[in-house]
Amino acid sequence: MPNVRAEALRALTQDCFQAAGCPSGDAELIARLMVLSNLRGHDSHGVRQMPRYLRNIQDGHTMPHTEMTVVRDTPSLAILDANRAMGHVAATRAMELAISKARQMHISAVGVRNLDHIGRIGAYPEMAAEQGMVGLCFTATLGPASIVTPYGGVQGRFATNPISACFPVPQGDPVLLDFATSVVAANKIRQALDRGKEADEGWMIDRQGRPVRDPQAFIDREAVMLPLGGPRGYKGYGLAVLVEILAGILTGAGTFATLRDRSNTNNVSFLIVIDPTALVSREYYEREILSLVEYLHDTEVRPGDPPVLIPGEYEGNQQRQREVEGIVIEEPVWNAIQEAAANLGVAVPTPVP
Repeated sequence: MPNVRAEALRALTQDCFQAAGCPSGDAELIARLMVLSNLRGHDSHGVRQMPRYLRNIQDGHTMPHTEMTVVRDTPSLAILDANRAMGHVAATRAMELAISKARQMHISAVGVRNLDHIGRIGAYPEMAAEQGMVGLCFTATLGPASIVTPYGGVQGRFATNPISACFPVPQGDPVLLDFATSVVAANKIRQALDRGKEADEGWMIDRQGRPVRDPQAFIDREAVMLPLGGPRGYKGYGLAVLVEILAGILTGAGTFATLRDRSNTNNVSFLIVIDPTALVSREYYEREILSLVEYLHDTEVRPGDPPVLIPGEYEGNQQRQREVEGIVIEEPVWNAIQEAAANLGVAVPTPVP
């Protein structure tokens, strides 16, 4: 499989989106966040999405440059309409606004609707943690992608409705939670198809409730995903409902229950930022979270097993490794990227050995 350096991949991605009509600053932001997904070990949400995003621009589903509309604004709250903007750009602007409001009001919530896929949602709470704050993100997807069944069902009713939260840790990787409320992210199934592998057992069922492992069945809409927890996914189902309400109803976007137009994908996100120093002193917060990290690291494990990691430590380790070794891309994904770049007249870098 091709191995591409991060800096070359960022340049390629930026050039493609700029050629597609995105302003240079937006194209740089999109490229940075997409490649960051690969660097942090989440290839399913990285550059493999580039051809799809570019098609959405070409087909008019996504606007390469647009101004967001402020629907509601108070000192601590806001609702934004992205007007079908690029998801990475709109979600970043929404998180920047939430951080700014939290600096003044100690806690803020910003909802943003009508935007394209935002990629790895952990990137946005990470922005808050970089500023010494706690960030949370709840994201639902409305449109054609009702691909996750409620607990006990065999019919799609949700998208994967991911949740992310990030907590700053002094001189270390932040504590980061980033997970779909389905048993796995949908792009993990597409990634399995590209790698010529079966999906794991417990990821999908057909309309008769029988387990399915063929990723193509999911692509052909012959299978639906189970909620987090798989056959015992009632907690994952509950979390999916939580996200549907926070991101769908509280942003004014609605839910699948009332959705009329399913032709376009519409991401909706609900962001919360908390200034921990409004509740406890900075010294107390840092001392306690470092103690918690050390306490968890000291957990005994079975002989021969690796040590316990903190949530988010995997991503930090992956990034440090891939910055040096490069990013390995599946052959079908690299072929699609090359084709998309060629259509835009963008030169493609040569993979490293």
